Amino acid sequence: MKCLTQSLSNNSLSTNNTTNTLQQSSSPQPNRATQSPPQPASERNSTASNNNTLVQQQQQASASSTSLAMNPHQHPSQQHGSPQPGQQPLGRPPSYQYVNQAGQQQQQLQQQQQMAGRPTSPMPPPPINTQNPYGHLPPHAPQHMYGQQPVSGPPGYPMQAPPQQQQQYGGYVPQQSMVGGQYSYNRGYASEANNQRSKAQLIVGIDFGTTFSGVAFAFATNTEAKEDIIVEWPGAGTATKQKIPTVLYYDQHQQVVGWGADIADALAPTGYPKPGVQKVEWFKLQLMMSGNTYIDPINLPPLPPGKSEIDVAADYLFKLRQAMRNYLQKTLGEVFTREERNIRYFLTVPAIWNDAGKAATRAAAIQAGFLRDENDNRLTLVTEPEAAAMFCSKTGLLNLKIHDAVLIVDCGGGTVDLIAYEVEEEHPFTVAECTAGSGDSCGSTALNRNFSNILRAKIRKMKLPDGSKTAGRVYAKCIMDFENRIKADFRNNGQKWAVDVGIEAEFPEAGIEEGYMTFTNEEILQCFEPVVNRILELVRNQIIAIQAQNRALQNVLVVGGFGSSEYLFQQIKLHVPPQFQSKVVRPMDSVAAIVKGAVTAGITERVVTSRVARRHYLMATLQPFKEGHHPEQYRVPSLDGKDRCKYTRQIFVQKGQRVKTGEPVKVSFFRQVAPGATLMYEDVLYACDEDVCPEYTKDPRIKEVVTLTSDLSRKNLEKDFERMDTPQGTFYRVYFDIYLTLDGTEFNAELVCQGEVMGRCSARFR
Repeated sequence: MKCLTQSLSNNSLSTNNTTNTLQQSSSPQPNRATQSPPQPASERNSTASNNNTLVQQQQQASASSTSLAMNPHQHPSQQHGSPQPGQQPLGRPPSYQYVNQAGQQQQQLQQQQQMAGRPTSPMPPPPINTQNPYGHLPPHAPQHMYGQQPVSGPPGYPMQAPPQQQQQYGGYVPQQSMVGGQYSYNRGYASEANNQRSKAQLIVGIDFGTTFSGVAFAFATNTEAKEDIIVEWPGAGTATKQKIPTVLYYDQHQQVVGWGADIADALAPTGYPKPGVQKVEWFKLQLMMSGNTYIDPINLPPLPPGKSEIDVAADYLFKLRQAMRNYLQKTLGEVFTREERNIRYFLTVPAIWNDAGKAATRAAAIQAGFLRDENDNRLTLVTEPEAAAMFCSKTGLLNLKIHDAVLIVDCGGGTVDLIAYEVEEEHPFTVAECTAGSGDSCGSTALNRNFSNILRAKIRKMKLPDGSKTAGRVYAKCIMDFENRIKADFRNNGQKWAVDVGIEAEFPEAGIEEGYMTFTNEEILQCFEPVVNRILELVRNQIIAIQAQNRALQNVLVVGGFGSSEYLFQQIKLHVPPQFQSKVVRPMDSVAAIVKGAVTAGITERVVTSRVARRHYLMATLQPFKEGHHPEQYRVPSLDGKDRCKYTRQIFVQKGQRVKTGEPVKVSFFRQVAPGATLMYEDVLYACDEDVCPEYTKDPRIKEVVTLTSDLSRKNLEKDFERMDTPQGTFYRVYFDIYLTLDGTEFNAELVCQGEVMGRCSARFR
């Protein structure tokens, strides 16, 4: 039979899905054993060599675990006053120094205990998670020690807390002990940005957009400096452009032959790509396909054969970086050469992107050469609405008082993001999200798709043969005119739009006369109406949510490239409640608001102090089985004699909960590990976008977000952890903590064991 282990967590009961483990029995009580002698070097090397194969073996092994929630007072991280030896106060990781007389006395006591042969682990049982506690059995382990399994829960699910320790059935709502003032530690990028600011004199903001991208820069030493936007791009000639198209052209060997405005070598005289050349656009949207259902993959252009979305994004960012370096070398000279290795980059991403999309964006930036490796912390991802808020606050557009609210409507090429902020402080200016952000894939690319469908229908009326150069020329010229003129100028005022298609033949049935193809007001309105209506719905819902918070809405700021559309802007003004119509504004230079705001984010302190969680974060648990409530097929026995229900979820961040920026959620784990086992474990984090989270993790609305791998191989099992002897066998208590950054910025998981920061957990997004 498979063995089981006990799992506890004070902040969340964590999922365990891939190991054979041993359950600690309450009767008879296990005896604390004298510390084992150090493992021979040969055996340690053998154990270490097995680390690389653990994940594969875990996938093959059956999962098993149970857990019980522990009284917070039992865990040193929950106690006030002096910490336990090797621990930091208030649950903080060891990067925070804590020295006092009591701590020194405890440290001396621990040393005396170690000399007397007492266990090395100073902690009483903390919250526990039981994944892969055994890993590999010792070479000559007696079968009776490991071959029998006590009656307990099924694989992969920690047990729920007993009723007297629960705040409510189905999982307690985390309060400040979870995400509040207790944790001030942040391994993430905001604190690192502050640490590096003295080194980084040059700040570069990158607006990597779905349809257009831009770059701006400034010097961090001058907080009043105006952001400079790069306006000279390869292929643009003497024209200056704040943004260039986010587009690539690949030849048949998957080499880039055109990008941005530099596409002359990729196009034939017809305006179509040359034979064997593939145009690739809108690839940014494919970075966030995982876990999102609102983008139809059928409507996205195909990627080149053998290229992933990260590869394509990296190819574009590489070209963007080359052009940026050439421009900065030309304009800054030796200053750029001196500062290049310390440049801090601030790259914008849509606020509605999930953690997988953000991780993919960072991977593409690393592959493009912006960073030396994955440990280089000079790149920070900034949400586009936050960048817009930074820009507007610096320009003085926002004249807000404490508790006033501002709604950012960021209308880009691929997505539209809406976030409402309320003012917390005027000096320095800080805000907090007052509602959960919202958004959809209703950016200007949706207009392009709609216009393309109308245009193709008109061209079919020309009745030209397949592959006609005339048809290709008409299509290319109309698409270009729609992008550069019609999209921004359309006002729904009855105007007809004539496009010079450069042909002499007339096709009146297709609307082509005297060399011009004409589009009626109604045809263009068909492109806009469904997209704009969706945006109006998002705006309306955000205003309702702001009013429900009793906040005074002072501004509705429309920014982004699509935000420059006059029709969209007027429709937003027309459809908001009358008292807010005068508050709808479009900042000057709204197209560049995002990239300039990204630079501002690098120069000044971050202004967003807290965010509202957009989804539930949870792990699987076991709960006491309730007759008539829990499904019978989920009933499993447990060690305490009470039946349990598997697949029940434990939420540790609620949707709609305020999460302070930079304050991670601490999740503590415990495993019972057999001698010789490999110290590497996997845990799965789940999420749910529904307002009411389903009760069971088997529900299809609950999604696996990421698998975290915790590598403790630097530790020595026999020397560093407490040994326990039970009738079921000998094992060691392995304790560790994972600090999860779930504040809406980048996902980060930091591993801490016995007061030592072990590094980041590797994250495999689903």
